[in-house]
Amino acid sequence: MTKSPLSLWQRTILCSVPFCLFLLFCVPRQAYSQTRLINAVKAKLPRLSDSMRYADGLNRISALYIAGQLDSSYKYAKEAQVLSDRIHYPKGLADAYMNLGSCFTFLNNSRLAHRFYMEALQRFKSMGDSAGISQATYNIGSYYHYEGRPAIATPYITEALAIGSRLLSDSAWSPMLANYYRMFAEDSLRQDSARWALHKARDIAIRYHDDRMITYTGLFMANERFRNKELLPAMEDLKKLSAHAIEEGMMYLAVYANAQLDLYSTSAGMPDSISYKQKMLDAAVMGGYKKLMTRPVTALYRHYKAINAAAAIPYADIMSEIAAHQEELRTQGELDYTESFLHEQELKALRLNNALQEQTIETDRLEKNKRIMLIIFLTVCSVLLGGLLASYYRSFRNSKQKTKHFREAAKLVHMQNKELQRHDDFKNKLLSILAHDFRLPLGHIIKVTELFTQKDIQAEQFREIAVNIASRATETLALFETVLRWIKSQLAGFEYAPQVHVLKDLWNEVREPLSQEISDKELIVEMHIPPELKIQADHEMLQFVHRNLLHNAVKFSLRGSRITIFAAREADHTFVSITNEGSGISANDQPYIFDYKTPGKLARETGRGAGLALIICKDFIEKMGGTISVKSDGTHYTTFEYTI
Repeated sequence: MTKSPLSLWQRTILCSVPFCLFLLFCVPRQAYSQTRLINAVKAKLPRLSDSMRYADGLNRISALYIAGQLDSSYKYAKEAQVLSDRIHYPKGLADAYMNLGSCFTFLNNSRLAHRFYMEALQRFKSMGDSAGISQATYNIGSYYHYEGRPAIATPYITEALAIGSRLLSDSAWSPMLANYYRMFAEDSLRQDSARWALHKARDIAIRYHDDRMITYTGLFMANERFRNKELLPAMEDLKKLSAHAIEEGMMYLAVYANAQLDLYSTSAGMPDSISYKQKMLDAAVMGGYKKLMTRPVTALYRHYKAINAAAAIPYADIMSEIAAHQEELRTQGELDYTESFLHEQELKALRLNNALQEQTIETDRLEKNKRIMLIIFLTVCSVLLGGLLASYYRSFRNSKQKTKHFREAAKLVHMQNKELQRHDDFKNKLLSILAHDFRLPLGHIIKVTELFTQKDIQAEQFREIAVNIASRATETLALFETVLRWIKSQLAGFEYAPQVHVLKDLWNEVREPLSQEISDKELIVEMHIPPELKIQADHEMLQFVHRNLLHNAVKFSLRGSRITIFAAREADHTFVSITNEGSGISANDQPYIFDYKTPGKLARETGRGAGLALIICKDFIEKMGGTISVKSDGTHYTTFEYTI
């Protein structure tokens, strides 16, 4: 299989150039017209009164100088660093460290450059500057990549790409994509993603008419043609790109293009490879970064020394200049032989362990496949479990809805049953009232009319009987109207309309119809009611209560005993009680005296609830806003009390 020029480049010539190319594409897009921009930024500096903006201007000039004048770039970066440190400006300090890292990269001091990138990254993280984090992380990842430490480089690069894809604009995103291709084009696990990144970067460059990126990605497109065994078309493309780069002042791209031409011609055994090395050096000298040309200069020196020693002298001078530069870096304490030696040994050890790394990659791939299978299995189980839970939830919801419907239906049935019970109780009350309150007066009328069957009845007796019948009939009619009024009070639409009455007159009114029974049992009725005491109530409803209370008192009193009616005004209420002397009501019967079904002795003796009419009394009293109760010792007396 033909080796890609990218891998040959990394193994033989200009190890540092790809990294520098990446840095050049991280500087502003207008780098090829940097003179005009530099002069414009410099002109603004004296007018900047804000120290932070002044530091930003210094960093801007330093970034613009990187492509051609490293000394000036370093000078402005140091000034920005000192100023930002003095005014405690984290953003300016982080940008200054990024520019210093780029300068030392071009000065072929990647170790020191790495340290500055790490300093910048720490400050970007402390500020939460995601764009700065992305660029610093990518620089660090590129450093480790070209140091031959992919295990460390890959996480940095992956993180930088993830952050950059979300935050950076297309114009800043496309260089990252192009450099992703450059770093991973030979990685068998990333070849597809690398090609996608290249085409994506080129599409963005064409869309924005970015000549620098179009040229840059063109170099990689030529590499793709070379990989497809299109050697001559690839070399033609590179020659055109090199000429265009020199014409537009993009010397770093001209260096890269000629480096590829050198590698292609060497791999094909062409005799003109040395000319491409010379063009590389010429472009580097014009661009101001010949200090990176150690290996091409060495190759040119050896070539011309073998032919003509005099012709090799200029190259020896360049080599001396580069060596002096390296010595200067060493004397500054930025780099020492021991560290460099250990670094080289580390690189060799990494290369020797390449087979082990391949095995590790294969193991990781198998582990990844296992994880994928496990994830698929867990996903299937999750889907099945989700289906079961959904089915259970539907069943539970349906069951809950049915339970709710059953509960509502049961509640409706219960309400209907209560309503039926109420109607049934009302019917029973009505029948009981009719039987209770109409039996006595009608029985009296029948008994009186039986007297008419006697032949010896006198006229005076006849008139007395007729008057008695009329009185009983009148009472019965009044009672009937009272019952009808009670029935009406049980129906919807009943309105309570009270009037003021003299209480003593009301009791005298109900006492008159019962005078015969009172006389027959020789009862003494005592009324302790103030003559002026008045009560506000419905006449018929209150009289029904009085009539029934007095009737019960007469009925259950012992012969010759006393009935006491008492009334008094208590605050804003009227208190009334009626007490009779008799057998009394047992304690067991008292709680049920106003119920339809009354248990105990009273029910057994009467065959019904002793208070059947009392139920209506209780209803009437409550409708008039009062209360009614009973007291008895169970043997000697019974007292009914109400308050309105």
